[in-house]
Amino acid sequence: MSGMMYSLWRRAGVAIAIAVSAGIGWGVTLDRDDRAIAAPLPADAAVTNVRDYGAKGDGVSDDTAAIQTALEEGNRFLYFPDGTYLVCDTLTIAQTGKRYFFEGESRDRAIVRLKDNCPGFDNPEAPKPVIQTKGPAGQAFRNSLFDLTVDVGRGNPGAIAIEYLNNNQGTIRNVTVRSSDPQKYGFAGIALTLPWPGPGTIEDVAIFGFDRAVLVTFPEFGMVFENLHVEDQRLVGIENRANLLSIRGLTSRNRVPAIRNVDGRGLVVVLDSQLEGGSPDVSAIANDEGVLYARNIRTSGYRSAIANSGEVIAGDRVDEYSSHGIYSLFPSTGSSLNLAIEAPPETDSPPVEQWVSVANFGADGNDDRDDTAAIQEAIDSGAAIVYFPNGKYIISNTIELRGNLERLNLLESTITVSEPLNGTENPVFRLQDGPSKSVILERFWGNYGGRNFHWVEHASSRTLVLKNIAVGSAKAYRNSGSGKLFIKDMVASDWIFKNQQVWARQLNPEGDVTKIINDGSDLWILGLKTEDEGNIIQTLNGGKTEVLGGLIYPGSGDIPPDQAAFINRESDLSVVIAESHHGGTRYTTFVRETRNGVTKTLTDGQLPPRGSARFIPLYVGTPGSVEPVLHSLLYSFSDRKVAISVGAIAISTAGLFYLKYRKA
Repeated sequence: MSGMMYSLWRRAGVAIAIAVSAGIGWGVTLDRDDRAIAAPLPADAAVTNVRDYGAKGDGVSDDTAAIQTALEEGNRFLYFPDGTYLVCDTLTIAQTGKRYFFEGESRDRAIVRLKDNCPGFDNPEAPKPVIQTKGPAGQAFRNSLFDLTVDVGRGNPGAIAIEYLNNNQGTIRNVTVRSSDPQKYGFAGIALTLPWPGPGTIEDVAIFGFDRAVLVTFPEFGMVFENLHVEDQRLVGIENRANLLSIRGLTSRNRVPAIRNVDGRGLVVVLDSQLEGGSPDVSAIANDEGVLYARNIRTSGYRSAIANSGEVIAGDRVDEYSSHGIYSLFPSTGSSLNLAIEAPPETDSPPVEQWVSVANFGADGNDDRDDTAAIQEAIDSGAAIVYFPNGKYIISNTIELRGNLERLNLLESTITVSEPLNGTENPVFRLQDGPSKSVILERFWGNYGGRNFHWVEHASSRTLVLKNIAVGSAKAYRNSGSGKLFIKDMVASDWIFKNQQVWARQLNPEGDVTKIINDGSDLWILGLKTEDEGNIIQTLNGGKTEVLGGLIYPGSGDIPPDQAAFINRESDLSVVIAESHHGGTRYTTFVRETRNGVTKTLTDGQLPPRGSARFIPLYVGTPGSVEPVLHSLLYSFSDRKVAISVGAIAISTAGLFYLKYRKA
């Protein structure tokens, strides 16, 4: 275990540059640092090194049995030191699987490779995965892959590199997926084809070759993709069959369509993307069925950026597009909020000798003793990075995130909150002021138990990053400071954001409570999945809320008929989202908006159907001069604005092109 390397994905951020003048369009500039930085993981990390089970990683020996044995003996956190691990069958977790983690030493040098011309992987009509995560439907919590490459070799046209199932929270991050076949054969790079995928994130991933880079099926529960690169696919980049996809920062280099939405229940949200090298015979985005919302898209080579229901929409650049129109209750801007987007900050990794383990101060993830004091001592030791060896820890009082701390990495540990803390409203973790500009809290499961305590209190002007976290109960977050907040891949409910800036990627609040209160904040969400009754988001006191994709999932709860999903009170709101319905009651009021003391509601009968449920293709609740139009179509291309309604045409040079159709 000594000398183990942990790969940290460092990103300078994503900058989107837009320029419009004199009929000249705009471009998308992705300014980012794509280097994977390896840093040693301490020997006491308490994860399973596959070489301890006999895997060689020499590119010659067959390592299938060694790796599969490690999984079958109940090891849930597998570590792959740099090397090429040759396999000839599927590496799969238990059918009851949840909380399984595959992690490589470095993205480019920790490689799982399928043997060339491997029996069982030769038939695209019966595709077979190299790595598979699975589990009971809706219960495959937190399954994740980090920092490695999966290669399906040559002559394996039926191969799926990763068949991925997770629920509630889970991620594939900093991973390369490729076909080494000269013809790029392979069924799919990443297949989300087991019931029911999501919610989760796929980020900083590159996929080369295959018939399709990503295939997604089933109508729940939604996935978020950010900074995804797809190249040299044979049929399509991303194929969506009924699910809910929120995509940002897609780069595609393909002759074939970059995205195809093929089922009427599907929702695709795509923004800030560059789709290059297309064939003049096809459009970059084919919305055959379902709902499409696109914004800030640049394409080249294709006949057009978008084809909707077989109709080619002229133009190779998109400012904003909604396949099923815009919905407003009051005069509005007629377009989404388009809030400024920031990338979460990362930290450089100091030498491993400077990392501090909570175990050095007496915390033990294998006993039933209280670990609070030991954890606090580790944080107060002056270290920038403090980590938990993978295990189960007990916290009975607030942990103060202070001093020199920049990162608290729990390495997929479980936290149980005990008395007296779980009987109070106090936080488990409280961020205080300190010398660093930001602090990252990441990678843990918060056990069930307790309802009133808070997991996090943000009592600082410093930036806080919460990522890869799932908690089973209690309240998620409150702030008494003004620091920025970034949320990545997290399940937790009962959030209160007060006068701050918040960016969330894959946020899953569940439970019969008001899930999010935006009290005067700027709140941007890429992929929101909810469950059970309660208001989803209340936006109050001049707040701004933008939701880009996701799923309203009532479950089997009893939702009162007058309970609104979204409340917008003298504030700004834009929402794109879908709903599912499988028994029980559902929301009949989707938006309740109050402006200048007047309240109106958007109900299910005014929205397009998704089976027995509904879509919100784009709701805009921002004051402006565009009169409310239901069942309109929004097209936004080129350098002019054209509004077409019954008996009236207005033209202006505003840099956008909107085509609105009002039903008589």
